[in-house]
Amino acid sequence: MKIFVHTLLIIATLAFGSVASADEKAHVVTGRVVELNDQNITVQSGKKRLEIVTPNTTKYTGRPRVGDTVTVHYTWAAHSRFDPDGYATKIEVKGAKSSNE
Repeated sequence: MKIFVHTLLIIATLAFGSVASADEKAHVVTGRVVELNDQNITVQSGKKRLEIVTPNTTKYTGRPRVGDTVTVHYTWAAHSRFDPDGYATKIEVKGAKSSNE
């Protein structure tokens, strides 16, 4: 009986551990930069507006500026509605804003 109970505990622990690690998924968004600072980037994609944290480990292809079109690769592991929309892993500048605008 003890072996059965211990086996169930191990299976439950492994199952819940897999679910917890599955929360953090990779996402990609392409849109226009509406705000930018040292800590985060805000991207407007259609009607959706995402504020994504840019840690020091974020890789850049080009330097984004407000108005540029970018593709942001990010992970999202929000546990409450007050968490940021994600943490950037890579930012690619797709189209720079025209200097005439």
